[in-house]
Formats: sequence, C-alpha cells, structure tokens
Amino acid sequence: MFIIYSICFWMMIYFINHKHFIYFKTLTSLGFVVTAIYSAYLSNSMHILIILLPGLIGCMMGDILLATKIKNQFLYGLTAFLLSNIYFIYYLYHFQSFYIQELFIPILSMIILISLNYRSHMNYKKYQTPIMIYTFVIAWAMSKSIMCYLSFQNTMFLYTMIGFIFYYLSDLILLFHRFYETPHHSKLRILNLLTYYLGLFFIAYSLMG
Repeated sequence: MFIIYSICFWMMIYFINHKHFIYFKTLTSLGFVVTAIYSAYLSNSMHILIILLPGLIGCMMGDILLATKIKNQFLYGLTAFLLSNIYFIYYLYHFQSFYIQELFIPILSMIILISLNYRSHMNYKKYQTPIMIYTFVIAWAMSKSIMCYLSFQNTMFLYTMIGFIFYYLSDLILLFHRFYETPHHSKLRILNLLTYYLGLFFIAYSLMG
C-alpha cells in the first residue's frame, strides 16, 4: 500500500508546476482515504473507520481546494482543514477524555505564531485571525494524539501520534512557504507536501494497528 501511495506522491511532485497537478494531487489524497479503508478492512476496525473517515475526506477536499485557481482558494482550503481537524479532535475524544495538559502545545503554538509575526520578513496579510484559529486547533489535535499514545502506548496510537506530528510540521512549513519572504519557496513547497502526505498516511494506516 505504501509503495503505491509513494508512486502517486512522486508523480504529483513531478507534475507540481503542470496544469494537471490538481488531478495527481487528488489521486494522492484519495490514496490516504483508500489506505484507511483498506487498513480498517484488514484489521476488522470498520467501526473506528466510520468515525475517522469524515476527517480524512475533509482533508482531501481541502487539498483539492488549495490546488484550484478559484478566488479565496486558500481561505476555503483552510476552512476545510479546520473543520477536519475539529473532527479529528472529536475522533480522539472517543478514546480519551479531556486533560488540561493537552492545551499546553496549542497555547505554546499561539505564542510562537504571534512571535513570528513580528519578524520583518513574515506577513500573514489578511489571514492572521484564521491562521491563529487554525493553528490552535491543529496543535490541539496533535497534542491529543500524543496524550492518547502516552496513555495507551499501542501501535494504533503510535502511528496516530507520528501522523499528527508530521501533519503539524507540514502546516508550520506551509506557513513559511506562503507568508515568509525567502528564495526557497519551491523547496518549502515540496517539503510541505512530503510531511503532509506522510502524516495523513500514518493517520490512515493507524487503523491497521
């Protein structure tokens, strides 16, 4: 499964500046949805898949929106991912209740985000408020996945935690790619896609555990 997923990913990277990029990105995003379904089928975890699947589909929709040329595509994509991440938190709360400690990383992420905005080459433009809300939520999802792994320490939550860490890192890289003045935008874009698709693969594959 990972080999097929990797082939789709590198095909997407090959066509990254091509007009048909959106089709290869959609195919790769469909890959983590199929991975989740296939993993759940093999491990007899269809009841867990039903809870996780809407979040993965939401991410796929966000991927498609970000690859379009429509007006305000970044804001639409950000909204799709925000809703998906809220659903991921809801998914994780099926396994563990709320602990006040899980808010440490989201709060720290907000402090870092605000601090970065004072750098001369960083400019969030009109997206400062949506970015802050989104950052808090994705950091919360990552934090909750870490809490779940520390509590249960099994393969499922190990993969889930790894997935959300990669996912969080991809958004941090995306922040610099879109809003920081740097000559390395093309490299940051590839690194963003690599960490993102690794993260979503691990989240999907966690159902195998």
